[in-house]
Amino acid sequence: MAKTILLSVSILIIRCSLLISQVTTSSYIKTGNDSIFYEISGSGPTIVLIHDGLIHREVWDAQFIYFSKKYKVVRYDRRGYGKSSPATGNYSNLEDLNTLFTQLKIDRACLIGASSGGRLAIDFTLMYPQKASSMILIGAVVGGFSFTKHFNTRGGHLPSDLKDNQKESLYYASDDPYEIYHENKAAKNKLIELVKNNPTRIYGSQIIASQKTPAYKRLNEINIPVLILCGEFDIPDVHAHAGAINAGISNSRRIVIPKAGHLIPMEQPDLFNETVANFLKQIDNN
Repeated sequence: MAKTILLSVSILIIRCSLLISQVTTSSYIKTGNDSIFYEISGSGPTIVLIHDGLIHREVWDAQFIYFSKKYKVVRYDRRGYGKSSPATGNYSNLEDLNTLFTQLKIDRACLIGASSGGRLAIDFTLMYPQKASSMILIGAVVGGFSFTKHFNTRGGHLPSDLKDNQKESLYYASDDPYEIYHENKAAKNKLIELVKNNPTRIYGSQIIASQKTPAYKRLNEINIPVLILCGEFDIPDVHAHAGAINAGISNSRRIVIPKAGHLIPMEQPDLFNETVANFLKQIDNN
């Protein structure tokens, strides 16, 4: 009887611990006149999720829940996205990320960045190498590496009459052939909903620090473990950038995720989470 009670109490304690570890807190950091919204869940080594240029932090819903069981997970809205304010003047995504680290007292973290968020993760690691413990790059591009006409016109599909961010965002969500693989209908419907409910409001002008040497020529300076993921049906230029990143970073591995376009975390969340978890486990065990 005593053993049964003790076992029940132990199970209750474990369940309570899991619940406590997954409580989400949210607030804003201040940077100049603007506010950047963030959320934190879980405890343990820190992961920072950096969204792409189309949608805000909710692209990471499946990952935010999953990884907070073992890690302290931070996700945020870049300026002009989601709950963050539009930029009232010139701004730097790089320094915004550094401000997030400083104000949340993050010494070191694994950076998980999608698309332009992956470029930001690379730039941040080059600027602040002591603050990045590892990187997972999803459909990422790298500064200084070129794009083809096919990329800029989306293979000739991009309409020439898109006049504002909302129309352009809806094109990528609903019509673009590379953003979401056509079989992933639930992911496409969710993307359209997110875009409609969270119109992009960037304003201002982004300051991109000038570098004598572009980022793709400095990739050999990155010495942390890096995982590079590309969707099987993503646009060819993204695969080219992934190859350049893989070739430039000696401690990197590249994986192509089947039946996915550009937004792998939404399209193949279970496979994505499993792949990233295995990568992080290998790092933790070394």
